[in-house]
Amino acid sequence: MSNLAVGVELLITGMLTTFLVLILLMYIMKATSTLIARQAETEAEPAVPSPQLAQEPSTELGDAELVAIMAALGKVLPAGQQAVVRVTPLAATGAEEEEMVAAIAGALAAR
Repeated sequence: MSNLAVGVELLITGMLTTFLVLILLMYIMKATSTLIARQAETEAEPAVPSPQLAQEPSTELGDAELVAIMAALGKVLPAGQQAVVRVTPLAATGAEEEEMVAAIAGALAAR
């Protein structure tokens, strides 16, 4: 019977210790994020865009482009299975872009 009592005491002590440590870590993470946010505010650059940044092409995908890519991937990937897909926009222009489109179309046609 004493073994059972020791086991229950260890179980309760372990659960309580774990709970307290998780609460402590939660508050440490909140304090750290607050400090980092304050530091980021003080180091933030002014919101005035420079002329060079306005001329550079955007490397972000638009909503329509993302929908088109996901629709194409939905047809290529096997149905009913999970897959990890990372979409990285390439800075392609002219002939390179046409080659990429042809490669995607070829992959879809092969299926």
